[in-house]
Amino acid sequence: MKETMDIEETRYVCMAGSWGATPRVERTMRLTASANRETGRGCFEVYDVETGGDEFYGEGGMWFDDNGYLCDYDGVGSIDFSIIEWLDDLGMIDPDPSCYFRERINKRKVNA
Repeated sequence: MKETMDIEETRYVCMAGSWGATPRVERTMRLTASANRETGRGCFEVYDVETGGDEFYGEGGMWFDDNGYLCDYDGVGSIDFSIIEWLDDLGMIDPDPSCYFRERINKRKVNA
């Protein structure tokens, strides 16, 4: 079954790379994603609403293992945490505490 996400969130964002990072600015970001357990694939797109993605944009693919858990992604250096939380709500993040994505969720809960 294909699941979809389509939300907008206001947050501070920046562009970062091996060259460093731009100053953080407040932007409304649109996040869309889809995930399909049966095919083991998904995708996502994140962009700033103000410029339609001209200033801040990221997209990529997601892959799920035989158990339906997120096991890999590509397209960005770090997948947006709101997407990880959405997948966790769908039961698509491995509950094993040593799973990379579960570690990120647990770390965020401790620091909240």
